[in-house]
Amino acid sequence: MASTTNTVWVVTGGNRGIGLGFVKALLARPSVTVIATVRNDQARASLEDATADLAKSDGAVLSIVQLDFTTALSPEQIRNAFHFDHVDILINNAAASFKSYPVLDIPTDDLRSAFEINTIGPLTVVQGLWPLLQKSSSPKVVNVSSSVGCITYHEVAAGAYGPSKAALNWLTRALHQQNEGLIAFALHPGFVNTEMGESAATEWGFPHAMLESVEEAVKGSLGIIDGATRETVSGKFVSYKGQELPW
Repeated sequence: MASTTNTVWVVTGGNRGIGLGFVKALLARPSVTVIATVRNDQARASLEDATADLAKSDGAVLSIVQLDFTTALSPEQIRNAFHFDHVDILINNAAASFKSYPVLDIPTDDLRSAFEINTIGPLTVVQGLWPLLQKSSSPKVVNVSSSVGCITYHEVAAGAYGPSKAALNWLTRALHQQNEGLIAFALHPGFVNTEMGESAATEWGFPHAMLESVEEAVKGSLGIIDGATRETVSGKFVSYKGQELPW
């Protein structure tokens, strides 16, 4: 097991989109260990290529762990994949999008897959890494959510994706309430110019010009994460701009 005095970040789904943006931004910080999860060998190669020529700060280290959240992973499987003595911040970013059917038309297979990847997956990561998070002086769990998971405002027909994120929000609130030493919150990173964001914008008829850049979304999100305390954002659903969103 690797011992480190670095601040240890885990970013799931770190090979593309916002996840890759987080990885790159964090590696520009000194004395950090970034553990990025990827789904398969192809995703691992993609992340290695994307960071090969990246200028890392002093003491910045990247480690890649392969986990496929489309399968029913156990907390034990996840724990055994991490050979580190502690984790300070977990960013549960890995997710999958689904076609935005009206609720009466949502295929049940979509719901099963969405909840496995977008809801059960993040919780299982927390369960698996909990012994390592408890070794941090200020552990943080950031569940990357979406405004389309908001029950108060139904912005668009969100298919299976919306309810899977709404359920993730519920779990996030429970993590906060049931663990006094933990900072846990749901984060809406904005409507971002990623493959997922572009696909959603096209499907919903939104102009692509309204999409936020990955860099701006990550910068804002990291600002929220860095300043997060039990008193400020823990147990809440917040945007990358710091706005508290309704559940």
